[in-house]
Amino acid sequence: MEKLALLLPLILLSQAHAETLAQFEKKLIKNYDKKDFYEVNQKIETAIVNKIKQDPTSFSYSFPVFQDHYNLRIHFSPDKSLKFYTFDVGSGGTMGEYASYAQSKKADKTTLVSMDTGFILDVKQTEFEKQPVYLVENYYKGSSCIGAYAIHAFKPTKTGNIQAIKVFQTKKAQFDHIQVDFDCKNHEGSNDVPDYIRSDKSLKNIDFMLLDKDYKPQGKYLRYAKNNKMYQYVGVVK
Repeated sequence: MEKLALLLPLILLSQAHAETLAQFEKKLIKNYDKKDFYEVNQKIETAIVNKIKQDPTSFSYSFPVFQDHYNLRIHFSPDKSLKFYTFDVGSGGTMGEYASYAQSKKADKTTLVSMDTGFILDVKQTEFEKQPVYLVENYYKGSSCIGAYAIHAFKPTKTGNIQAIKVFQTKKAQFDHIQVDFDCKNHEGSNDVPDYIRSDKSLKNIDFMLLDKDYKPQGKYLRYAKNNKMYQYVGVVK
């Protein structure tokens, strides 16, 4: 009974924070609901980011209303130690603009950092030298049919932030990300859009689509195989 009595204030405090975040969502929706999204989306992003920074319970809150109304996308790392946010901050034209952030939590304190990764599609996790490495799959939308898919690699820091880490090794250099540009005209009208980046479930191999000079897929991939320290380029595969 004593333990229950001690836990009740904590439970009530947590619920109060959750209600505060829910009320914040409703308030923001009320302020901007009748306005054109692409005229106010950057103001919405700023308001949400400031709230996330101020309220540590935001790490465990799903922001359901914002995800439905404001194109907010949320991903967690597989180990649940990082939470990723992507906001649509574009002007509504053919070119896409996105702002992404990573949030970490230690004890009752959270940290939020911005990321130059475009629209985050997925977050995968592997390990090198007993250290977690997060592989952030993302998408860039250019004008017209031009765009790109990419994978960025990050590792956690002692302060709770993340930093880019060079885990992709070619014959001459190391990179913290690899990008595949594309032109959707090469498969316009087709339902059979290729995977520009693919990987197996164990993340032992990551493949990047081979393109010609006109960005046309060649039906082959550049393969990077995992060893003890990095992903090493090993050649072309089908």
